[in-house]
Amino acid sequence: MRAAFTIWSDRIAPVFDVAGQAVVVILENGAPLPEEALSLPACSAMAKIASLAEARIDVLICGAISRPACIAAKACGIEVHSFIAGAVREVIEAWLDGRIEDGFFAMPGCGRRKGCHRKRPANAGRGTW
Repeated sequence: MRAAFTIWSDRIAPVFDVAGQAVVVILENGAPLPEEALSLPACSAMAKIASLAEARIDVLICGAISRPACIAAKACGIEVHSFIAGAVREVIEAWLDGRIEDGFFAMPGCGRRKGCHRKRPANAGRGTW
């Protein structure tokens, strides 16, 4: 299993579509191997997804991600855990412990989103006056 964590400084990058770097954690027989650095292309989110697929990434842990990029990742067989925030080391440990979806690492204001994006309520963004 190969998991990519998009990074900015020592935190999860807030937006996948403009992230330039990732840390790759490889699990072999349930044990993590030494981490690898992965540079992501600067041109587009779709190029980033293609790069992850080429690197045989199975799981993507990232901040916000556009719907087209999320759908493309899933079409490549990449499991996406999006709208994640926090220190990279803590997020990696949470993923290794199976706690990545417990809500603690949800981006502020996002709640816990499943899939590519949570559907908006029918009246979202409309005034009530």
